[in-house]
Amino acid sequence: MEKKIVINLFAFLLLIISFFSWRVIDQAINVPEASVWAVPMIFISLFFVFSYASIILIKKIAYLQVLFLLAYILSFVFVRSIWHMIGIGLAFLFTSWAVLKIKKDLRMNVEINIWKSMRAGSGILVLAVSIMITSQYYLAVKNLGSENLIPQFYISSITGNLTTRFLSATNPEIEDIDKEFLTVDQFILQTQKSGLKSREISMETSFQIDQMIEKTNPSATAAQKKIMKEDALQKVRSASLEIGKEQESLLLAEGRKKFSEMAGKNLQGNEKMSDVLADIVNRKIDQYFGAGAKNGAKASVLPYVMAIGLFLTVIPLGSILNTLWIMLVQFLVWIFLETKILSIKKASVEVEILE
Repeated sequence: MEKKIVINLFAFLLLIISFFSWRVIDQAINVPEASVWAVPMIFISLFFVFSYASIILIKKIAYLQVLFLLAYILSFVFVRSIWHMIGIGLAFLFTSWAVLKIKKDLRMNVEINIWKSMRAGSGILVLAVSIMITSQYYLAVKNLGSENLIPQFYISSITGNLTTRFLSATNPEIEDIDKEFLTVDQFILQTQKSGLKSREISMETSFQIDQMIEKTNPSATAAQKKIMKEDALQKVRSASLEIGKEQESLLLAEGRKKFSEMAGKNLQGNEKMSDVLADIVNRKIDQYFGAGAKNGAKASVLPYVMAIGLFLTVIPLGSILNTLWIMLVQFLVWIFLETKILSIKKASVEVEILE
């Protein structure tokens, strides 16, 4: 009686966990704030552990097949597409194959070896679940716009470091600027500083002023000439300052315009340069992959590529985690044996041999 209760409990929990597994995968696809890896991995891991435990506990193959078919059909709640039937069908076939291989190995063992029996079909079950996840992912994202489909790269800290290193190499004065808060205006001025005219009064200009004073006021005393020269230098400095301000204003306006075009938004000049460069990188990635995503055949290429990439990621990841899952199942079997829910019986069997 206890064994029947445990079997039905595990079957029920497997269905509950499968439902929440498809749900968290759906959230990872459609909700930007959802966890992309952690939560789905936890639920998929639980799905595998309860699947392996159910395969050991439930003797009837037909019962297991119906159980897994229901677990996969629950994904229809989140993917309402007839095409998803293909994914479910393939996953179900591979799962049935995995169940048969594990059950056969359990029957053929001279001595019970959970590790060996699970390994006989675990890789096929990983393939089946990978097909389910990929099918759900592809059918969920194939109609999404490229701005939602393509992942955004938050690289402001990286671009900030690269920016300051570049400027430090080209202009030592950039080291005085706060690396973390380098603004667009500071970036423009520092990179273009060599193009601005110097505001310092040159020796040649000072000499020309002396000559002009000497020609226009030859009878003036030395003190008077000094006062006239200082007045002239002050006017030259003021004029130079005004010219410099005009140059900076024009330079900043042109620089902001160019960066605004690249970033795809109007910049005021006080934005952090690292954030702006991150926006530019993401915009270029979006333009590269999303070009034509609203026009004709190109619209379906990116979802295919990303679905294949996900499939090729899930399979090796599942193969790595599979060792942990089987170890947990071994621990569960040990508990079942200690609590007498399961027992090991010895039986005499006839086998065929070649002589």
